[in-house]
Amino acid sequence: MGHALLDVTDVLDDPDFLDTTPLLIRRLVEQGQDGTARGIGGPVSFSAVITPDGGQELVQTPDGNQVQADLTVYTRTALTAGDANFDADLIVWGGSTYRVIATKPWLFGQTHTQAICALTDINPDIARTTVPDAGYLT
Repeated sequence: MGHALLDVTDVLDDPDFLDTTPLLIRRLVEQGQDGTARGIGGPVSFSAVITPDGGQELVQTPDGNQVQADLTVYTRTALTAGDANFDADLIVWGGSTYRVIATKPWLFGQTHTQAICALTDINPDIARTTVPDAGYLT
């Protein structure tokens, strides 16, 4: 028995779900004259459906308490977790920055990408953050 494939791309165009506020930062990895690698690139806006992935988890370390948070991003924009030429994409959303850690390209129907993103902010500006308790607790 085959598995049914669900085409979720209709949701990617639905204004009830689609968010046009996130920024994508894609950085080309380039070797500098001193031999070190550096990322070159800037932010561009894109559209996506973004949902929390697994909630938040408190991690207690000697340096302080940190809340880890993940997001799932569904978009028609191709995202990358990094390769030989590009650093992992960064997504700026809700006042915080998330790094793409895994991607799943869905190549049937009208293609889209599903990406899992992890919070990167060490100590975000809580006043600007709409994601509650993101980053280190102070």
